[in-house]
Amino acid sequence: MSLISELKRRNVIRVALLYLVAGWVILQVAQLLFDVLKLPDWTSRLVLGLLMLGFPLALIFSWVYELTPEGLKREHEVDRNQSITNTTARKLDLVVGGLLVVAIGMLVLDRYVDREPDARTATGSPAAAVARARTGPASIAVLPFVNMSDDKANDYFSDGLSEELLNVLAKVQGLRVIARTSSFAFKDKNATIADVAKTLGVDHVLEGSVRKSGDRVRITAQLIRAADSSHLWSETYDRTLEDVFAIQDEISGEVVDALKVRLLSPDASKPEVGGTTNAEAYEAYLQGLYSLNQGQQEATLRKALAAFDRAIVEDSTYARAHAGRARALRHLASNGYEPFDSGFGRAREAAEHAIELEPALAEAWVPLAYITSTVDLDIPRAQAQFERALALDPGSAEVQGLYSAFALGIGLTDKAIEAGSKAVQLDPLAPRQHISLANAYYGARRYDEALAVSRRAERLDPNYPGVHGSIGAVLLETGDLEGARAEFDKEKIDWQRLTGVALADAKLGRAEQARAGLATALERLGEAAAYQYAEINAQLGDRDEAFRWLEVARRIKDPGLSIIVSDPLMDPLRDDPRYKTLTRELGLANLGRPVDPQTT
Repeated sequence: MSLISELKRRNVIRVALLYLVAGWVILQVAQLLFDVLKLPDWTSRLVLGLLMLGFPLALIFSWVYELTPEGLKREHEVDRNQSITNTTARKLDLVVGGLLVVAIGMLVLDRYVDREPDARTATGSPAAAVARARTGPASIAVLPFVNMSDDKANDYFSDGLSEELLNVLAKVQGLRVIARTSSFAFKDKNATIADVAKTLGVDHVLEGSVRKSGDRVRITAQLIRAADSSHLWSETYDRTLEDVFAIQDEISGEVVDALKVRLLSPDASKPEVGGTTNAEAYEAYLQGLYSLNQGQQEATLRKALAAFDRAIVEDSTYARAHAGRARALRHLASNGYEPFDSGFGRAREAAEHAIELEPALAEAWVPLAYITSTVDLDIPRAQAQFERALALDPGSAEVQGLYSAFALGIGLTDKAIEAGSKAVQLDPLAPRQHISLANAYYGARRYDEALAVSRRAERLDPNYPGVHGSIGAVLLETGDLEGARAEFDKEKIDWQRLTGVALADAKLGRAEQARAGLATALERLGEAAAYQYAEINAQLGDRDEAFRWLEVARRIKDPGLSIIVSDPLMDPLRDDPRYKTLTRELGLANLGRPVDPQTT
């Protein structure tokens, strides 16, 4: 008798099939139970290991022993004429059939129930992972990938790659992605995944490392579930620099696959909207992005601009590099490092060119909408541009924050607060987003809330430019004038410090000191702070001088004019016919629901 025939006669093959089907069912039930009980990752691996050890033992047992009416006996002790292996075979067939029905039912259920992946089965493709039922929208923080290169100057590359992945994931429907500032607050910190998740309010974290040597890169990425620090997916990529675009696509696609969320559109997960295939251009772009994120100092902004320009030299069709150029120029102009007219004009040209190259690039629509609203004061067109940016990238804290400022400027305080709150939710550790929300509360005359949010920004970073100016502005309106002056004295931004101190003196009734402060500001800042000079004169009660400076602000296209509708410091001018004429000519009359100081 052949070995195969003997295996069949002794039901060894049937026992093997029964064991495999039963083992699969046991694993699925165990996974669900362990997930509900939040048992550690090793418990599932232990069950799998025990089942694997038991398999050869079951085969040996079925070969050596035979079931008889008297119980188990060794096979050689059973008379072939009295063997009931055929009857046993039929019973085994029924049991295997029943278990197969259960297994098929579980597969069908898993197909139609949206469930979160689990590291216990996610050793290869993350799409194969199965876990507990989802209870809400997924959220993720992308931590800055660690620079493992010998040259620490390559931080720009690892940081840039992390931010690129963050931007890709932010376009996924059903996935809340924490913005760069908050995620990068953990750079070079020894925070645990649990600490990161608790601080940022996320249930997943993507982390990794980058090792760059010449034109070779090794990128390691891993997706971690915060609840138990289990790894849902991990992968290592060894490629040339030219392949980095494909790596981004793979990582983002596999993370989305692992989280099982539905994309906004077939193109929503593609990282190269407005991108490039030129490795030199991409590297220069990452250098620009790195400098742009270092703050609002003139030197770093100019360094960012130079890097974006190098990227454009390498690839003139690189839309994201043109958008980066627009952002750098916008910041240079808005901070007075470039003349308003020419600086904003160059920023507009760069943004429009980026949009010509790639109309679906939200990061190009944002600076354009800002310029249209604050410099052109073309409210209908700016509204359309902001709506376009919001539609393309609703998960962007920058888009929400700037839209908050726009809505506030036209008197839509409820929308300003809503957008500002979203910006804080998306970037909870970013002082600038808290300042944006505080400004919205300030414009709505909700001073207690404005002060609370400003104080949170201060706790996040007491040296952040603008934070003390924000606190000082609120204290001016709540009557703590000496406190306001002290806050303005600590402000890092020159124009806010100089004009803020003069404003506090004006409110304190120190007219001579206020005018001396105004003269100092004029000497240091020139006409660039024309709108603030109008505020100071309004508080001094000198309406003629206030309107003179508002006309100067109008001539030089001072972006401060965009907040005149909601600015509490302009309240002393609102009953003057010249105010109504000015706002009508600026196109700011009867927009939204401007705050009426007489009813607040």
